[in-house]
Amino acid sequence: MLWRPGRIFIPQGAFSGWMGGATTVRVGLGAGAPVEQEVGALGYCGALFDTAGDELAHVMALPEDLDVAQPLFVRCHFITNSATAADTVDWKVLYTPVTPNVTTSIDPVTALTTPIAQMAVLGTAAAYQTSPWGIIKGGVISEKAEILIFKCELDAFAVGLTEDKFFMGAEFRYTPKRLQGPDGMGISARPTLAMLGKAY
Repeated sequence: MLWRPGRIFIPQGAFSGWMGGATTVRVGLGAGAPVEQEVGALGYCGALFDTAGDELAHVMALPEDLDVAQPLFVRCHFITNSATAADTVDWKVLYTPVTPNVTTSIDPVTALTTPIAQMAVLGTAAAYQTSPWGIIKGGVISEKAEILIFKCELDAFAVGLTEDKFFMGAEFRYTPKRLQGPDGMGISARPTLAMLGKAY
């Protein structure tokens, strides 16, 4: 039996790395201390990453049906106000798998097996975009792990990209292991061309 991939999306507002409350602007605790700010006048917020190296961290429970023998994919969601298609952005994700009652919590330091590739923006102001997928290869995360501590960083961007850059969240795609038994699928779950589509 072949399953479609499982997906998890964590919006930036749900990240653990914010400090602040109802009467103050929330500030990120990581490098660059990004702030949460309304995206234009659209009525919703993003994490304003205005400097290379700005980052935001999160503590996430791994899904119980994650097949750790298969690759785990991750990408960043973002919005920029750039109208220049030549502008580029570089996203980076670092992580630490945690086994409760065993692993000491640390600042995530492990790089993805396959880093997220540099990409060009669409050149349309306020366009919602997703980065290419980065990969944690299968077999890296222990079967005993239950938590993933990770941080998303705007590692670099084009010199000319002076407009606002909003981090909107992180998305994980994984191969599910939903049946009882020792084995999962023999291959990584294959995504459709469009997330809700039928064509592969």
